Amino acid sequence: MARTAGEGRFSDFVDGEALARVRGEGGLHSRLPTAAYTDDGFLALEYRRWLARTWLYVGRGHEIPEPGDVMPVPGHPFFLVRNKRGEVRAFQNACRHRGHALVDGPCRGLRLFTCPYHAWSYDLDGRLLGTPHFGGHKVHEVAGFDRADHGLKPVRCETWHDWIFLNIDGEAGPLADFVAPMAERLGDVDFGKLSHYLTIDAGALGLNWKLAMENNMEPYHVPVVHRSTAAGQPLSAHQAFVERPVMGCTVDIPGSAYTNEARGGGTLEALDMSSRFILRSPNFFLTSYAPDTIVDSLILPDSRDPRRCYLQNAWYTTSGRRPSEDEIRQWDQLEREVLEEDLRVMRMVAKGLECAAVDDGGVLSPVWESCIAAFYGELVDAMAES
Repeated sequence: MARTAGEGRFSDFVDGEALARVRGEGGLHSRLPTAAYTDDGFLALEYRRWLARTWLYVGRGHEIPEPGDVMPVPGHPFFLVRNKRGEVRAFQNACRHRGHALVDGPCRGLRLFTCPYHAWSYDLDGRLLGTPHFGGHKVHEVAGFDRADHGLKPVRCETWHDWIFLNIDGEAGPLADFVAPMAERLGDVDFGKLSHYLTIDAGALGLNWKLAMENNMEPYHVPVVHRSTAAGQPLSAHQAFVERPVMGCTVDIPGSAYTNEARGGGTLEALDMSSRFILRSPNFFLTSYAPDTIVDSLILPDSRDPRRCYLQNAWYTTSGRRPSEDEIRQWDQLEREVLEEDLRVMRMVAKGLECAAVDDGGVLSPVWESCIAAFYGELVDAMAES
């Protein structure tokens, strides 16, 4: 988890004038001051006041399909495991003896967790099974020590379709209530037919997670940054929307379709279909491409480093149709180009934060970046003192 020392108060990082700018009290909204993207203390406060109290999207069920399949949560001291009943569970990644991490990467088909340090073992539900030689040579029991009290520490975990969420403090409302606004906004999508077919992993990025989230949702940059790769989605076809706690933008291209069949076997050369780019704050982001594709963008903060986050996108169909290998190849090629264009500008924004000139948060377009203003409104409402 994020550090607790010196985390301060929200007003230590965002004074009254800056807060007024973020809230748009002078007319136009701004982003937060630079410390919100670079300071350890702000990151700790962000977790304590916001991210630990809500549902954080952290992974996908299809990546751990069988009992004993295990996956660490990037940037967090947790891991996910599917137990023998087929449930996904989450635990803190530490042996209860001396704290040795139990999971160092994805695993398949584990029957139990055995600590490499002193061989303490736990089952897939976190129960402590063995404490070899704990009381002496061939003496495995110690008076007054109850194994039932020393199992792995669980983290509240629930799934919605293929998507896995954690509530770190354990006090959030039901996940169903959390995702309901997203489900309502995508009411025409049959999530019961989700079928995964492609993942593109950008790995660790040297920038704050909020910068990646901003770029994902606003359409203002599209005709500049994606001049060729989104040539079929002109700025005039975009519209930002805010329905807190969901926000983002839509693209309306009448009669658009991307499937090979609809194109008569043609090539996917640029994004040219109706689309919806929707965030359910803080980090559950879905893109809907007409007629039957959903893409999730997993943007995860690093809980220890405000200048690092993790980005991975996964593609699904929602019609029961399996894309052809040629269609998957075309999506992969095009979206890698789009991703590289986005990464280039996000890195340069992170570099620009080194300049004092942007510590006032800049200024947001009231037309194209109202979704960003709403995202920071969610943050401010969660974190600012009364």
